Amino acid sequence: MRHKPVVLALALAVAVGAVVQTGAQSGYPDRPIRIVVPFAPGGTADIIARIAADQVAADQGWRIYVENITGAGGSVGAAAAARAPADGYTLLLCNVSCAANQFLLGNTGFDPDADVAPVIVLGYVPNILVAGPGVSATTLAELVAFARANPGKVSMASSGPGSSSHLSAMLLRVKAQIDIVDVPYRGSSAAMPDILSGRVDAMVMGLPESLPFVRDGKLKALGVTSDKRAIALPNVPTFAQAGVPDYSYLGWLSLFAPQRTPAVASEKLNAAFAKSLQSPALLARFADQNIEPVGGSAELAGKLLKSDILLWRQVLENKPR
Repeated sequence: MRHKPVVLALALAVAVGAVVQTGAQSGYPDRPIRIVVPFAPGGTADIIARIAADQVAADQGWRIYVENITGAGGSVGAAAAARAPADGYTLLLCNVSCAANQFLLGNTGFDPDADVAPVIVLGYVPNILVAGPGVSATTLAELVAFARANPGKVSMASSGPGSSSHLSAMLLRVKAQIDIVDVPYRGSSAAMPDILSGRVDAMVMGLPESLPFVRDGKLKALGVTSDKRAIALPNVPTFAQAGVPDYSYLGWLSLFAPQRTPAVASEKLNAAFAKSLQSPALLARFADQNIEPVGGSAELAGKLLKSDILLWRQVLENKPR
């Protein structure tokens, strides 16, 4: 019985701590939220992050900003975001690179299975293969035929090892059994002048960043990576329709938070972004960029990541690093 006051005191301390923690979390967010985009400004990941951040800020009155941390195909930014305090104030914009870089690059300092937790899927974005004006091929079938007859003669720009553009082109090499040369850049914006001038032949890139150049006739759209044709380019076939069997790649872009981020913060983030993904203003901006809004549960984002981890382990684990 003489220990009873001690037990009561401990119980009271735990209860007070829980109340304080709940009170602090109920005021979330009370300072700016950072979205780390691990790629250069101007690309698809950057575009979708800024549109979503702007809309949530307008709808919720929150302060949200995007920070581009580039390097190693997205691994530098991913690792930086994963190491941030797990307090709900840092998010990571992930695409396929989060799943594939561990197999392509080796030790990246970032483990998608252990370091981050899913928040929400922002959107689906097909990639498109575009060719510069100096390329004689007018269809994907013609480009593939030329590449087969001339191994190592077709150059393909990418946003660097592990990027969506690099992996989409690698999958094309595997499925079409062609030898093409990868020319890495620090983002699609950096590659565009060389594609337009003919120093590099082509690039697989996100539809949002390539669409203005295709519409202006500066680039030729040869194929879409997804199972369905893009609404914005109905006359451009999918890779499978153009003669590359079993090719299917639909880009996803999702938000993740550092592991151990409080559930109350993650749930509030999911709800806020899900609401904004239904906003007429955001839907109009997404439609203009040919981005398909998704939303849904955090589990969907986790499922897409795990599915791509399985896919790219099969494709890449036996490749030289």
